[in-house]
Amino acid sequence: MEPEGPITVVVSRRIRPGFENKFSSWVNDIAKAAEHFQGHLGSGYIRPVTAEGEHTIIYRFDTVEHFDSWQNSDERAYWINQSREFIEGEPHVDKATGLEYWFHDPACSYGTPPPIWKQALLTEIGLFPTVLVISYTIGMLLNDWPLPIRTLVFTILSVLLMTWFVMPNISRLTRPWLQQKK
Repeated sequence: MEPEGPITVVVSRRIRPGFENKFSSWVNDIAKAAEHFQGHLGSGYIRPVTAEGEHTIIYRFDTVEHFDSWQNSDERAYWINQSREFIEGEPHVDKATGLEYWFHDPACSYGTPPPIWKQALLTEIGLFPTVLVISYTIGMLLNDWPLPIRTLVFTILSVLLMTWFVMPNISRLTRPWLQQKK
């Protein structure tokens, strides 16, 4: 049974020397094509630091089913075929659903994500102080606001902090423990 919820797919590719600009243009075109598929939540492109590095494309869909629709589409097949002249070798593909995205560490490939109980435990360790700090700081300023709006602001701030600050640091600090197979 496949997990429900958003899926993030990270594809890393090596580009033949001299084709970097053509690849960059191709990335923009395939990303625009993906936008027309149901459930598309966005995409991104990360250029390598060195000329020999891998180019990384990130796709995000609201469900695995919607991603599979894109993945198996004639539209995607067309764009993949268009890239054959400037791609070297096979792509490296990582997929993460739900909380797994918070535990994805591109610097370290441990194949499968950590066990769900480790993900839940570290999420709680990160979420509790994040919500507490937001409640004691921003919460005091929004005390007179209606509860639904206050809750919306709290959840937006919590998700942003957890996604781009708290969980990347917790994942990095606990990397050896997360990599253990137990």
